[in-house]
Amino acid sequence: MGAGPHLALTAMLPLLWSGLSAMAAGLNSLHEFRIGECSIRMRITFPPPYEGSRLEVYRSPNPRKAVCVAPEAGSRECVRRFVGAIAVVEFAVTRLADGKPAGGSIREVATLVDQSPGMPPRPPFEMSVALVKGFGSDLQAFGYDEEPLPPSERAAEREMAKRTWRRYRQELFFNADRRPFAVVEWMHTTAGIRVLGVEQAPGPGSASTSRGNPQAP
Repeated sequence: MGAGPHLALTAMLPLLWSGLSAMAAGLNSLHEFRIGECSIRMRITFPPPYEGSRLEVYRSPNPRKAVCVAPEAGSRECVRRFVGAIAVVEFAVTRLADGKPAGGSIREVATLVDQSPGMPPRPPFEMSVALVKGFGSDLQAFGYDEEPLPPSERAAEREMAKRTWRRYRQELFFNADRRPFAVVEWMHTTAGIRVLGVEQAPGPGSASTSRGNPQAP
């Protein structure tokens, strides 16, 4: 359950949308990979932490319309008073030959490496992000909905939640490839999600570049 009886910590939700963004853009980093005949650009944005507000994102072509985020894939319930952090991951895949968008999907396999004491174990999990005109997005979230808590208990629960964390190893695959094109190390806390490292998986014809601040926030 995490730090308290009402604390439900989440991570890595598949959002099969393109043009995804958070309400307020934070620091970001950009990573580029060349896989066979395609180029994959991965942009990671780190919005400011949420402190008891509705967990929502925005999507094109209507960037002013908020879309609430459910605590689990397939759930219709929104997180009304989210306390925690998110990271928005956007993929852009193009063909090297002509620069046009490539179809397919990005498959992600995440493994829990370590976590703070008292948190329940989490087995490896997998999801896919569909590419729409070469673009796809997903969201990582770590936090909880404080809506069920009485207002008098929320401050103490937030302090307890600051001591919780998880570290993940995420492998990224293009389409049905068996070899990942990248491996990302993540650290999740309620104060912020950050990237510990991004590695290009070895393979024929592979190359990578990185810009920005991968350690943000």
